[in-house]
Amino acid sequence: MIIVDELKEGFNIMLHPKSATQKERKIGEALAFYYKISIIPLILYIILALVVTSTSAAGLSTLSAGLSGMLAIFGIITLLIIIPISLFVSAFLYQIFGRLFNVFSNPYSNTFTAIVYGIVPTILFYWLSAVPLGSLVLIIFAIWAFIVMILALANQQKTSALKAFAVIIVTSIIIGIIIGIIAFIIGLGAIL
Repeated sequence: MIIVDELKEGFNIMLHPKSATQKERKIGEALAFYYKISIIPLILYIILALVVTSTSAAGLSTLSAGLSGMLAIFGIITLLIIIPISLFVSAFLYQIFGRLFNVFSNPYSNTFTAIVYGIVPTILFYWLSAVPLGSLVLIIFAIWAFIVMILALANQQKTSALKAFAVIIVTSIIIGIIIGIIAFIIGLGAIL
């Protein structure tokens, strides 16, 4: 029961992040863990996307089928492609700034593993995004995912939770400023 073991580990990570996020993994192992843990939520998401959309637009059968199909495809692309790419990018940025500020001493694979552990609460309940108002409930899981990520980074990089939190916040602020400056320059260029 390979998938069942990963789901059990995922719920353990979600419920006991301080102790359950200490296992170190290579990048491939962490990515495989992500994909295994996302199988059941993805299947639930596809079923709900097809059922909820088609029942909410019952009178518009052609439109309903198109909407439910597009929603299912969007969920598949998000879970299988977009989120994994964002995990690599986020881990890369945190690793750069963690090393820059002499907070992280372990390799990138540890940071990537921590980021994967951090996304677990959101992934386990990803299927809620196909349900009306389910995205609002996902906000709670996103907040908990942030806490799990802080504890996982602290465990994986052998640092304090406060320092891991600082790396996440400083990285986010710096990247936000850079994106803001780029957007300002592009906007200024469009005006001129």
